[in-house]
Amino acid sequence: MRDATCALMLALAVVVDPVAAATPTLSKSLAVLAPLVGRTWRGQLRDPASGRGLPTEQRYEVLGAGAVVKLVSSTPALGQRSEGYLYWDRDAGAIAWFGIDERGIHTRGVVSMADSVLTVTGRISFSERSFDFGNTFEFPGPGRMIDRWFQNAFGDWRAGHVIEFEAVTPE
Repeated sequence: MRDATCALMLALAVVVDPVAAATPTLSKSLAVLAPLVGRTWRGQLRDPASGRGLPTEQRYEVLGAGAVVKLVSSTPALGQRSEGYLYWDRDAGAIAWFGIDERGIHTRGVVSMADSVLTVTGRISFSERSFDFGNTFEFPGPGRMIDRWFQNAFGDWRAGHVIEFEAVTPE
């Protein structure tokens, strides 16, 4: 019995230890992103005018030594897929954001945290023009996230999409 227990413990150590070692943890500078990472989020991308919703999904994962968080986002009904990266920008003294979609539309910005709301502010660039944007992420309860987009493409700041997400994978 003792030999069987020792063999089982050795087998678990061989299997579990490399898995634990391969799971990256967030660096201290990215700790405010903890509610996002290691989860798949599903929700409905709602048009602010019509209220029409389209299924959308986001996944945030920690890369390498924990200094970068990668976002993969898709809205299949629109044929949209994008990737983004969050990392500590030493020169700016803030978390930076860079995202790009399949059409080459890209966003750059910085992340701040106040009152449990993550806010990304920056610029979005299309081939023919650029404008400022803001994107907030609120966490009203466990496994819930509300994503709100704002922009000034037409002069005044206007609300854009609102997505109410639920986490479908555990933390």
